[in-house]
Amino acid sequence: RGLSRMKLLQILGLLLGVVGANGSDYAMYVWTRSFDAFHPDCNGLYPPERDSPCFSHNWETPEARKHLWASCRATPGREVTRIFLADVWNRIKYSAGEDFLCDAALETTLNEAKARGIEVYALFADSTEAFSEKEMALAANQFNDNCGASFDGVAVNNEYFSQVRGCDNAENQAAQLKTLDDLKQTAQNASPMPLHFSVSWNWECCDCSDSSYRERTLTWDGKTKSALSHMIDIVDSVDVQVAYNLGSTMADRSETPYQYWDATKAGTTSSTQFYVLAYANPNESLCQLSFAPHLKGATEVPDICTKGNSERTEASMYQAFDEVVTAQPSARGGIHYHGGVYSTGMVGWPKHECSDDATWEFVKNNGKVKRCNWVANRPDRRCKKKDTSGVSAFVACCEACATYY
Repeated sequence: RGLSRMKLLQILGLLLGVVGANGSDYAMYVWTRSFDAFHPDCNGLYPPERDSPCFSHNWETPEARKHLWASCRATPGREVTRIFLADVWNRIKYSAGEDFLCDAALETTLNEAKARGIEVYALFADSTEAFSEKEMALAANQFNDNCGASFDGVAVNNEYFSQVRGCDNAENQAAQLKTLDDLKQTAQNASPMPLHFSVSWNWECCDCSDSSYRERTLTWDGKTKSALSHMIDIVDSVDVQVAYNLGSTMADRSETPYQYWDATKAGTTSSTQFYVLAYANPNESLCQLSFAPHLKGATEVPDICTKGNSERTEASMYQAFDEVVTAQPSARGGIHYHGGVYSTGMVGWPKHECSDDATWEFVKNNGKVKRCNWVANRPDRRCKKKDTSGVSAFVACCEACATYY
């Protein structure tokens, strides 16, 4: 009595070596649209085109946000505590000047996340040579200054570096150095918020094979080191796209940048983090890149994949994260992305629904015990209440507090 079911599960996880071994505090990408495996036009199959009616906005409506918060807290010990939120640029670019505008749905999303202990980074992904994310980062700060909510950080997913990553071409090297300049300017524009950057594992090397490995080194800002080392120096946190669905390969591909981050960056700020990213969305042709149970446009769920992980499920993704954290204790899992296949109801990927924890209890000063039905009567005042273990009603009473902050 006094311990919620959620807390008991966390304690059980500790006893079984789950919590702590897997590394909680996951991050998750929240792109604009989410796949609905139960839509009658889709029959559980991810369509090749994103304009299909099988997709809906990931966070704009109360129902979508309720699903998102439930997905973040679905598995005790594997909570998502930081999200990279897309579809914000068009909502914040007019949030400066005398006639600034503040988007109500975005403000509500940020405030609801804050109440639930979830950090929200504004996600920008132009991925062009111009690196327009520099200006977008400024707009995130202007939004924070002028509107009734605030981002916790800025996240950038600019993959132009992949187009110019050749090592023996002067033009490519000049473009790589420009990327570092642009990234530094983006970090300055994001300040005082932290900057998160998504990198590819193979940006570290000219030749990434074990037999003839050759590091990609750049002399920038008076220092000669690998491209990823420079990037880690510039930003606050990174996720590494390892592009494979076996835990051992994920750990191997992220090992070099992890070791550098762990030696130079870990613990330097309260927000710095190193995430190893798992693709949880179908891709065009290579099944071993993702934990999705089939390729885009497949005709059966699951399809047959003869490479990589033989099991492509939520459980196998978590197992892969555990393998990574065993090798890299300070690393954390990153999920790409909510509504790709994660929390969609697709085979092997349960749809995480919002529900009240029947065992959660708040003890009043007079000794009376109250539960989620009591919270539901006055959610505006009671959702902030916590049980004796520190679990708030925002987390335990998901249904009662679904639209409150």
